[in-house]
Amino acid sequence: MPKRNNVRVENRVWNRNQNNDNRYNGNQFVEHDDRAENLGKQMIRSKNTRRVSFKPSGAGGTGGRQFNNKQKNLNMAIKATIDEDDDMVDFPVGLNRDGNYHRNPNARFRRRGSPIPRTGHGPPGMRKLISGTSGWFLVTIPHGQKYDKEYVLRELQTLVTPDPFIPYYVKVESSAISFYLDDIKIAQALLNGDRSISLPDGFKMMIKVRCSIPQVQIDANLKEKMKLAMSKRYTPATKALDLTKFHRDVDLKEVFCGLFRPTIMLAAIDIIAENIPDLEALDLSDNKIHLLDHFKCLSKKLPCLKILHMADNKIISPNALDALKECQLVDLVLKGNPLRHRIRDETVYVSEIRKKFPKLLRLDFVNLPPPMGFDIPDEISIPSPKASYLCNHNGADIVRQFLEQYFIIFDSNNRQPLLDAYHEHAMFSLTVTHNSQQGQRLGSYLPHNRNIVRIKDYDARNRHLKCGRLPVVSFLSELPATQHDPHSFAVDLSLFTSKLILLTVTGLYRDKSKPSENICSFQRILAIVPSGSGFCIKNEMLHINNPTMAQIKAAFKSNAPSNAAPVAAPPTTTAPPSMDDATKLQMIQLMSQRSNMNLEWSEKCLMETNWDFDRAAFVFTELNNQQKIPPEAFAK
Repeated sequence: MPKRNNVRVENRVWNRNQNNDNRYNGNQFVEHDDRAENLGKQMIRSKNTRRVSFKPSGAGGTGGRQFNNKQKNLNMAIKATIDEDDDMVDFPVGLNRDGNYHRNPNARFRRRGSPIPRTGHGPPGMRKLISGTSGWFLVTIPHGQKYDKEYVLRELQTLVTPDPFIPYYVKVESSAISFYLDDIKIAQALLNGDRSISLPDGFKMMIKVRCSIPQVQIDANLKEKMKLAMSKRYTPATKALDLTKFHRDVDLKEVFCGLFRPTIMLAAIDIIAENIPDLEALDLSDNKIHLLDHFKCLSKKLPCLKILHMADNKIISPNALDALKECQLVDLVLKGNPLRHRIRDETVYVSEIRKKFPKLLRLDFVNLPPPMGFDIPDEISIPSPKASYLCNHNGADIVRQFLEQYFIIFDSNNRQPLLDAYHEHAMFSLTVTHNSQQGQRLGSYLPHNRNIVRIKDYDARNRHLKCGRLPVVSFLSELPATQHDPHSFAVDLSLFTSKLILLTVTGLYRDKSKPSENICSFQRILAIVPSGSGFCIKNEMLHINNPTMAQIKAAFKSNAPSNAAPVAAPPTTTAPPSMDDATKLQMIQLMSQRSNMNLEWSEKCLMETNWDFDRAAFVFTELNNQQKIPPEAFAK
C-alpha cells in the first residue's frame, strides 16, 4: 500500500499541497478515463517496490516455487527499469517523477539519478576551474596542429582581451597544440570560449583546460640558465637579489623554473649560497610558493640574510613560517598571502609573526613598534652540559694529580700507603644500592652497607661508620681488589678554598676478585683539607651500585694505562728532578700571564713552591683572595 504523501494522480494533473476544485473525482463518474490514475499508481507502486534487500524474495521454498520466485523477481526488475525509461520520455521537460519542476538548471542535461557533472566537465559557459596549490593550467587545442600556431594564439587572444595573454612553453604535438598558463582568470576565459571560435574549415575550436604543472629536469643546463638570470637580478651595492616572478624571466623562456617546486627552490638556494654567500636581501614575491619546509636550510646556507620579501604567494598559515625561524630576519613582507586574510586583526597578526621572528623591525613595509617586555634579555644562553664541573679552574691540576695518585694506590696490591692520604680523624662510610635481581654482584659489600634508610638501629649505624685513619685504611684494604676506568670518571669540584676542597667523583671499576667480568659503578664524595705541604681526606662517603647496560658496554673501551707502582704518600706534588733555565723562564712568563704579577714576583712564587707550577697557582689564588699579596707584585 502506498505511503500517505498527499499525492493523488487524477486526469494527468499533479498537485502536492494545493486544493483544486476543478479536479475530477473518480467516485462521481462511472465511465471515466482512469488510465492516468492507473499510470500514477503503477509509478508509485514501482517506486516503492524498488528497495535494496539482502533477503531473497518469496517464501524460500524449493523446487518449482523457488524457480517461479526467481523468475518473478527478474520480471519485476526488468519492468521497473522499463517504467523508469518511460517516465523520462512521457513527462514534459522540467518535471520530475513527482510532478514538480526541476530547480537545478543542470538537471536537464543529465538523466535522473545520474551523478552531477564534475567541475570543468559541464556544458560550455557553466564550467568553473578551481585553482590548485600550484596555480598552473594546461591548455590543449585538439587538432590544433592543422593550423598555424600564431593563428591559433591570435584567436585565443580575442577571448581574453583586454587582459594580457602569456602562453608558456607552447608545443605543437601530433594531434594538438598545448601550452601552459599561470593565471586562473585567463584560463577560465579560455575554457568559457570552448567551441566559440570558428576555424577556416568550418569546425569549431575545442579548448580543454585542466590543472597541471610543467615538467622539468634539473640538470647542469637548467642551473646555468638560472645562474645567468640571477646575475642580471642581483644588486651588489645592497647585496639584494630580486627573484620576483622568476619563471617569467626572458632567459628562462624555454624552460620551466617555478620556485614553488621544492626541488627548483633548493637548486636556486644552492646557486645563491655558492655565488652570493653574503646575501642580505632576497625577494621571492609572486612565485606561487605555498610550502616552506625545504626553507629550513636557508639559515645555514645564507647566514647573513636579514630581509625577505614573500608577498603575493600562497602561504596559508603562520605555522608554515616555522621553517624560517632560524633566520635572523629584521624585515619581512607577507602581504597578498592567504594567511594575511585569515588574521584580520592587525595586532594579532603582528604578534603571531613576532613570535616567529623576535628581532623583526619591519613587517609589510611598516615599521613595528618596540615589543613590550619586562627588562629581560631577549636571548638567554643556557650553558652546554659538561661531564665535569669546576667551581674554580685553578684547582683543576691539583684535583687531577690528587686523584691520579689516590687511585693508583687504591688499585694496587697494597693499600697501606693510603694511611698518609687520610686525616688523623678521618670518617668513612659505605652505602650500597641493593637490587634483588643483581644482588650477587654486590654481595661482598652488603655486610658493610650503612644505608640509614634501611638501618634503623643506632648501634648498627655507628658500627658501620669508620672513624680514624687506621680503621678507614684497614677497611679499604678488606674490600675486593679493583681496577678503575679513568676514562669513565666525572669530577665535580664544588668548593675550592685554601682550607677546604669538596670533590665528587663518579665512574666505573672492575671487581678483580671474581673470575667473571664484574663491572660496578661508584661515587665518592671527598672533603679534602690541607696537610703540611699537601692535602688529605677528612671525610669520605663511598656509594656503590650496579651500572646500566650502556655503562657496561662503554667500560674500558679506551685503553687505559696499566697500574703504575704506588707512589709515596701523602699525595703531594714534588719538584721535577731537573729543570733547565729555559724551562724556568717559560714557567715565570706563564705565571706572570695568568696571575698578572710581574716577572720578579712570579719567579719568587715559583721558587717558594719548589717550581711546582700547579702548587704555585693554587697558593697565589688563595693569597690573592685573602688580599695578602702586596700591590708592588702587580707593578710592571
